Amino acid sequence: MWNQSAVRTLALMLLTCAACASPTPSQVDGGADGVAGAAGTFGASGSNGGSSVGGNGARAGTGPIGSGGASAAGGAGTGAAGATGATGGGAGGGASGNAGASGRGGVAGGAAGTGGRGGSAAGGSGGTAGGGGAAGRGGGAGGPTGPLVPAQGALLGAFVGTGTIAQLDTTLGRKLAISHNFYGWADDFTSWARTTAGSGYIPLVTWEPWRNSVGVSLDEIVGGVHDAMIRSRAQSSASIGQKFFLRWGHEMNGNWYPWDGFHNGANAAAAAKYIAAYRHIHDVFVSAGATNVIWVFCPNVDSVPGDAWNQWSNYYPGDAYVDWMGFDGYNWGTVQTGSSWRAFTNIAGAIYAGLADKGKPILIAETASTEQGGDKAAWIAGILPALKASYPSIKAFVWFHVNKETDWRIDSSAAARTAFVTAAGDAYFNP
Repeated sequence: MWNQSAVRTLALMLLTCAACASPTPSQVDGGADGVAGAAGTFGASGSNGGSSVGGNGARAGTGPIGSGGASAAGGAGTGAAGATGATGGGAGGGASGNAGASGRGGVAGGAAGTGGRGGSAAGGSGGTAGGGGAAGRGGGAGGPTGPLVPAQGALLGAFVGTGTIAQLDTTLGRKLAISHNFYGWADDFTSWARTTAGSGYIPLVTWEPWRNSVGVSLDEIVGGVHDAMIRSRAQSSASIGQKFFLRWGHEMNGNWYPWDGFHNGANAAAAAKYIAAYRHIHDVFVSAGATNVIWVFCPNVDSVPGDAWNQWSNYYPGDAYVDWMGFDGYNWGTVQTGSSWRAFTNIAGAIYAGLADKGKPILIAETASTEQGGDKAAWIAGILPALKASYPSIKAFVWFHVNKETDWRIDSSAAARTAFVTAAGDAYFNP
């Protein structure tokens, strides 16, 4: 959003709402002490999982994780030790007789395939409850795991284009967790990232492949023309020593940036070209030892145009190339002719289900609301309840704090400031 504001403003006016997809959860409890339960996946969006009785004779299987199941009754099991879960997941152990009371899926996120505890299981005759795995890195209640993922709640941050982040911290009465900034293709973002990390923030770098508003050829990137510069950035990134977010080529499913699909053929081949460029940069970073870089794949909340070839999922580089999912989405209100007030739930709901299906943490990299066309304070006040109730995979929330196309700032009015200060002080945003 930082560049080409006139074009972007026109494009984002066209944003449309979409309902959040209904989850299809399931959860299977393992057995203990002899006979095993079957594998199962965790449910999406906090819905109740189904239950299953333990199987006979074999060790419980492994189960991948969704975005977080809620309670499910433990199945009867007489069998081997509890199941092993996939990363962040977990299958609960049953007991040597009857499985116990309902277990909450993913109460402790499993680490690297170690099963999280599925729930308490009362021991049957001569049996003991099935064992649960150790807590993973920031698993939380059925949520995803991964680098920089908080154990519960979400990290709070901002891009500060008007004033300084220190001034915003003072306004909020707390220190933000994430500081966001934008850099062009040839800019050395690593100096800022190093200073920002040293000041106690997690840097979020948006790296845009253009110079002086002229796009850098994706074909050149894939062909290695810019490898010397990319490798230099990677080596400098590795020397920072602290993990930080890197968001390259964001909003690729829009029609306002030179690296998006619309400007690279406006067909299926455009997505393939984007993926090749993303992967190439990622691979150079890895080969240079920049394993502290956390890669964020970040489409716009709505695809513009909305043609089948331009859906965000077509641009996904693959699980091995993405650490966090992300999205950008704004409430433009009545800033422009044809735009209208859009609730936070309508923005997040338009893309959340598809992103959460990847099983990775989600970062809202850019969001904000105008004052024009509705009640901004109420809009802000509705964010936290929505995150808690409906979007457990959103693990970072970054505000676009600048007076630009409209006054996006947190403190654009006294009421908006009060609402945001209240939310920022909540334990959910202070994990």
